[in-house]
Formats: sequence, C-alpha cells, structure tokens
Amino acid sequence: MLNTPPLSWQISALTINYASMAMITGLEPFEPSTDQPWDERRVQHLYQRIGFGASLAQVREGLQLSPSDLVDQLIDNLLSLSPPEPPDWATWQWSNYGNDTDLYFEHKQELSRRWLSDIHGGDPRAKLAVFWHSHFATEEVVYDCPSFKWSYYNLLYSRCLGNFRAFVTEMGLNPAMLVYLNGNINVVGQPNENYARELMELFTMGEGNGYTQNDIVEVARALTGWRINRYACDITVTFSPSRHDAGSKTIFGQTGNWGYEDVHTLIFTQRRQQVATYICSKIYRYFVNATPDWNVIGQLAQTFTDNDWELAPVFRQILKSAHFFDESQLNHRIKSPVEALIGPFRLLGINQLAPLTEDQLNTINYWLYLSGEELFNPPDVAGWPGQRSWMNENALTSRWNYTASLLYGTIINTPDSREHLRQMAIQLVDGNTEASAEAVVAAIARFLLKRELEEDLFDIAVAYFKGEVPANYFEDGTWNLYYEELPDQLLALFYYLTRLPEWQLA
Repeated sequence: MLNTPPLSWQISALTINYASMAMITGLEPFEPSTDQPWDERRVQHLYQRIGFGASLAQVREGLQLSPSDLVDQLIDNLLSLSPPEPPDWATWQWSNYGNDTDLYFEHKQELSRRWLSDIHGGDPRAKLAVFWHSHFATEEVVYDCPSFKWSYYNLLYSRCLGNFRAFVTEMGLNPAMLVYLNGNINVVGQPNENYARELMELFTMGEGNGYTQNDIVEVARALTGWRINRYACDITVTFSPSRHDAGSKTIFGQTGNWGYEDVHTLIFTQRRQQVATYICSKIYRYFVNATPDWNVIGQLAQTFTDNDWELAPVFRQILKSAHFFDESQLNHRIKSPVEALIGPFRLLGINQLAPLTEDQLNTINYWLYLSGEELFNPPDVAGWPGQRSWMNENALTSRWNYTASLLYGTIINTPDSREHLRQMAIQLVDGNTEASAEAVVAAIARFLLKRELEEDLFDIAVAYFKGEVPANYFEDGTWNLYYEELPDQLLALFYYLTRLPEWQLA
C-alpha cells in the first residue's frame, strides 16, 4: 500500500491562519461571477454547513436554482416539517419498566440511533439540532431517563429554526434541563444558582456580558418553584407556589416580584443587544467561520431583533450572502466526528440506497463516544469546543480507521452500492465512459474535497486508483468505466482521499 502523508504534515495542514484570510464581502446576496461561480463546490459548501453534505444528484439539482432560491427552498422545507413522531414510550415512567432493565437500555439506545439515522437519511433539522444541543447542553448520564431524553430531543428538533426566545423559555422547563442544572432543587430559602448562571452566561448573553453576580442570585430566586419527579422518571413539570420565592428581586437594576416569565422578559428587553450579538456570534462561528467578523455579526444581530427573535431570517440572511459563499469560507471548518463519519454516506449518495442497520448505528455511536462527540453526552455544560479540539494524532488515525471500516463494510459486498459508485463516476465525467483514469480521479477529488489536488497528491491518488490493474489496460482501451473492478478502484481512491487533511475540512 502506498504511503499517506505523515501525521505531522497532516495535522499542521489543518492549522489554518484565520487572521490572514481577509473577508472582503458582506451580507449582500451572493452574485455569481467568473471569479466566484455558482458551481458544485459552492452548492456542496451550503449543504455541508447547514447539513451533513449532499449527493451529486442533490448538488446538480441545486445548481438549477439561484443561490438565494436554493437557500429559501432548504429553509422552507425545514420549516414545513411536522414535529418528530414520538416513540410509544415517550411518556414512560420507571414503573412502566418494572424490572426490565434491558428494555430501559434499549429505549435509550433507540433514540441515539434515531438521531444518527436522521443525519444519515437527511433530516434537514439534524445539523441544527446538533448545534443547539451543544448550545443548550445536557448530559444523559446525569438525568438518565428515556422519556427525559425524548423530551429534550423533541425540543431541539421542534425549535431549531423557530423563535429563540420561546426556545430559551421552554428549555428552562424541559425535564432533562431541570435535572441537569438543578432547577428541580431550586427552592425559596435555598436558591440554586446553576441554571440562572448558565441561562445568562451560556444560553443568552455570554460570559460576564451585562450581568453581575447579584443578578445571578436574584434570577435564581425568580426561577424557584418548578419541579420534576426525576426519581419516578415522570416528564410532568409542575409549579409549587410554596417552593417559590415570592419576595422582591432586583435584576438588571429593575425591582419587582419577578417570576419565571418575568426573567425572560427582562433578559430579552433589558439585555436585547447582548443576546442578539452573542447568539449571532455563535451561529456565525459554527456555520460560517470560527473567527468572528463583528461587522457581519452586528448586521445579523440587527436582523435578529428586527424579527422579534425569529431564527429563520438570520439564517436566510447569512446563508444567501456573498460573505458566506466567498472563496475564503470554503473548506474552512474542521469536521466534527459526526460529520467525518457519516458525511461519506451522504456525499457518495449511498445513504439513499438503504438505511444503516441497527448494528451499524450502534457501532457509529460507540465510535462517536471514543471520538468525543457522543450525542446526548457532551463533555460539560459548555458543550463541545469544536474546531481544533477535534484534532490530534490519535483522533486523526481513529477517523481514518472508522471511515475506512464504514465504507468498506457498507459497500464492498453490496452490489447496489458498488454499481451506484460506478454510475456516480460516470456522471462526474459527464457520461464519458472512456475518460482517462486521471480525469476520473480529478473529478472525484474535486467533488469530495471541493478543491483541486496539488500535483504530488494527485499523482498518489491516481496510483491508488489504478492499483493492480495492468498498466497497458489504460493504454490499449481494455480499461474504461465499465471495467468490472472499477468499484474496488473507487474504494481504494476514497481510502486515500479520506486520509488527506483536505478531507477533514468542510
């Protein structure tokens, strides 16, 4: 087997000099030009940022629309979706399980598999839900109840592109969050500050941005009285007046007998600018660029407040913009483990042939646990740091191994998948079944990596692709895209490409 680039080179290649990348475009709509065309690379860029990538067929369908129309189509489709269908056990309590611990564990695993199936199958809410999961982080290992897990998943999906103020208000009374940040034990006389602090520091305003320690104490008092019976695994949330602090509180300099709704009114009115800027900065860092452009973020924040905290107008504005589609933004984010592991299925289009099996989903979930991005269990209340935190020598080699195992295990003995890869290669060279090996490699690398390979990397990629096929076959016409072993050649090429640093970027 030919050597891949050394680890030290690959990791250093992922160290992006963000400061040197001048942003010369703003939030005006993207207008394709000779220098920056509306091409497959930019369609894939959109799909990879708002989702987990798209097949060649989806990309070419996207090319038939203008950039603005495609963004509108994607967001409109997402907004039209019905809430997730609840499982039969969505409201089960511990008493429903009795002594059946196997069923309890099965229900917990079922929902983890479901989210991965959403990602693999293309549910347009899945990426946004992952983003909000990291923002409103909870850990299943803390609340440890399948029905709580469902209620949290359902809220992430139902509110992922809705009204942010409503999202925040509902999140504070979600069973998983009530347990995770101790709202459940926040009572008069013994206020627990955990949720109050994170509500302002992580969920709405940003650390130290417009609030004081006294505000935290007073907000905690205002939030007292809400209860969930975690020991029964009962999702019913109740308010107990006897546990609520009915005294006067002073928050942001405003004094009154504040309660739960009042706290949110105060945050979204008295600290309006802080909320808008902080949330738009998080959206920008995750979906656009890890280094904030405060001019762009300021414009997004204005859109956010002008639209009374609706998220869809903010996403439409940034995703349609010249700033988003600028060349400097392509291949600029390090893929998370979820993106790296499931992305190949979506890019190659093999996710459309068959769903992943239960065993495959369990395996992916385990690999994500080893890679540090197990869904429902971020490392702490701050969520996943992302970007460079995903990448070190151990993580990189694990990604290689996991990706190769998934690709080979899913494709190599599946006739439909193998033939699908052949047809994709033919389409990428515009139906020319007599295209050269070099032309095939160039087209596939361009599609999967959104860039051209340097000459030395391209030569190695061609060598992987040609493999053990006799050299004269490529010269005398024996080899073409109907060659029997072409799917194996394509797999060998994918094996190499997924080991390049470029593959780790989206």
